[in-house]
Amino acid sequence: MRTLRLERGWSLSRLSEMVHYSKGYLSRVENGTRVPSLELARLCDDTMGTDGELAQLLTTTGPPEAPGGARGADGAEGSGAPAPPARPVPAQLPAVGRMWGRHGELARVEAFLARQRGPAVIALDGIGGVGKTTFAVSLARGLSASYPGGALFADLQAHGPAGPRTVPGDVAAGLLRTLGPTAGASVDPAERTALLRSALAERRVIVLLDDADSVAQVAPLLPAAGNSLFLVTSRRRMTALSVLHGALRLSLDPLPTDEAVLLLRRELGRRAAPAAGTGQAPAEPPTGSEDPDEVLAVIARRCAYLPLALQIAAERMAAQGPSSAPALAAELGRAGTRLDALALPGEAGTAVRSVFALSYRRLPVEQARALRLLALHPGSVAGVGATAALLGDAPGTAARLLGELHAAHLVAEVAPGRYRMHDLLREYARERVEAEETAAARTAAVTRTLAWYLHTAEAAGDQLLGEGRHRLPVDPPPERCEPLRFASTADALEWYESERVNLLACARAARAAGSPVAWQLPYTQWAFLFLRHHHVDQLNAGLVARRAAEEDPDAGPLAEACAEVVLAGARAGLREHQAADGHYRRALELFADAGDRVGEGGALLGYAMSCVRQGRTAEAAGHVDRAMELFTATGSTWGSACALAGIGEAHLVRGNPDAALAPLSLALELHRAHGSLWMQASTWTLTGTAHRERGDHANAEDCYRRALELHGRTGMRAGTAHALHQLGVCLAAQGAIPRARRAWLTAWTLYDDLGDPRAQDLRVRLTALPPCRPA
Repeated sequence: MRTLRLERGWSLSRLSEMVHYSKGYLSRVENGTRVPSLELARLCDDTMGTDGELAQLLTTTGPPEAPGGARGADGAEGSGAPAPPARPVPAQLPAVGRMWGRHGELARVEAFLARQRGPAVIALDGIGGVGKTTFAVSLARGLSASYPGGALFADLQAHGPAGPRTVPGDVAAGLLRTLGPTAGASVDPAERTALLRSALAERRVIVLLDDADSVAQVAPLLPAAGNSLFLVTSRRRMTALSVLHGALRLSLDPLPTDEAVLLLRRELGRRAAPAAGTGQAPAEPPTGSEDPDEVLAVIARRCAYLPLALQIAAERMAAQGPSSAPALAAELGRAGTRLDALALPGEAGTAVRSVFALSYRRLPVEQARALRLLALHPGSVAGVGATAALLGDAPGTAARLLGELHAAHLVAEVAPGRYRMHDLLREYARERVEAEETAAARTAAVTRTLAWYLHTAEAAGDQLLGEGRHRLPVDPPPERCEPLRFASTADALEWYESERVNLLACARAARAAGSPVAWQLPYTQWAFLFLRHHHVDQLNAGLVARRAAEEDPDAGPLAEACAEVVLAGARAGLREHQAADGHYRRALELFADAGDRVGEGGALLGYAMSCVRQGRTAEAAGHVDRAMELFTATGSTWGSACALAGIGEAHLVRGNPDAALAPLSLALELHRAHGSLWMQASTWTLTGTAHRERGDHANAEDCYRRALELHGRTGMRAGTAHALHQLGVCLAAQGAIPRARRAWLTAWTLYDDLGDPRAQDLRVRLTALPPCRPA
């Protein structure tokens, strides 16, 4: 080795850097005081380009004789006896399927290894069936040329079908036997792990520790020296490996849609390939009346993009023929059958249900209960508060349990404090909740959850519309249900947005359960949906509410009236004004039948605004006056404030700005008392328009800016756009063209983003403005 090194003009330090062995170790090898390993010989051959010369010398003559006549590491006397046969290079990686995609993860590994010095640790975690072992084995194979010492494998059996988890001392004993003759198996477990670390420090190998349960199971095996690579897979997040051992931690998610479809296509092609020499072309992926890629995309989605599920689906299609794809897609789409479909006859160990069962059985009792009850949540994403109601626990306990399930990759945190369960795992959890929870327990959990959403939505509605708004008679929250309260309108709107999909899912679940929440919840949130332009959601919620009201013999006319109001607002937002009018008229009849005068007045105001949008101003004024009579008779100052604002707007539409100021001023005073920032802001915009129409532009500007300040505090984009729109009209009337253009451009952007048809009016106005003069 010294001769070859000096021929190349290399220092011992340079060789040390290139082969990743210490300079002192190499010096002892060259001086004959340290027995070289076959691994080192091969690595030096590769580095110096000597075509296996050193390795051949070592394997044909045995290790060189050490000073004093000793041979080999055990100090046996060298008397010319034949050298023992060289041990084969370890190649223990198991056979696994092919890996598809994961290009981003591979790039992170490459970048990590490029800057790593010393032993490297890569921790791979993810839900069962996501392909952790496949990724690790594929990665190890790709890196094998850089680790000539071979590859070691140990199954740590955190989720083995039977028996205890493997302990570090036993793992060390097995790996030591692979590395060479040793007394490691007979010593104390702690000594075994220390001996293993010593042995690995002198080698450059890949060690795959598969299916780890915890960092404590892995950490004793990791050396502090050497240049080996350790790949650790686990269904739990091994965060401490990153913190304490500098590991690169990769969480493997289900595949993206395009990679999942590609996996299906390639697996089908590979399985359908003919035997060599047949000359037959492989069968095409499934075809038929439907686009084959669309069918595969449906199958991929219903497999929830989980690699194990995709592989099973591909195997089933290959076995049954390409034309079976549409039938498989339909089978995977039927509720409660997907886990049955994602299994192969006689191969229970690879079925998706079996993989999930191994994770579930390892959970502590409290976590297992939380996982199965989460399957009862009506939506796809659950926050801490809703989970607490579902479990009947305190929010702190719910947060802890969600965090523990997240660490075990049984839920994913999609936003701070908000968690989602994998679709297939959710189906498994639903099986478990049906099997392990009584019907009464399931009903109580759903009841608490629906009540939590209803009462939290009521609290958000109070922030949006103000105290004193029209409220429905609802049952109080049940025990162990703590609805949220909100400190500001912005907080309430943020909650509404984050829960918007869940709120519709809750209404549907309530209808299925025969709960009045099915019509109460849509009515509670109609203002939010209308003001945020979620008109399609509002329409769907209204349809659920109306069907629930029709199906419940005890609901009465109030339930139907509330449903009609929700539908009317949705149709008005969609500019279907005639349909909206029909819903308003029906709501008026039903509120009258129910004896709810405040509800009737609210419906009259909505009907009046619909009339204004259609140019029926006289009719609108009549509806507003009638609403004012109803609110005054019932003592509803909140309703009176809304009616006063409506009276002011009716005067503006009819060209009477002077008459509009008094009712608008009184409406502002009442809205301040009720606390609705949105109502105040809207009234300030109307007041600004009244001043503008009177020619008082200074007061108009001040009113518009007050409206903008309040809308800014609430995050109400539609109101902001309207106030800017009207401010631009005011500025243009004064000849302040650059300022008007800026206001209209911002308003146009907001309108366009909301899909508001007023964006077109502003486009026309902006086009008509004179061009800006250069400065």
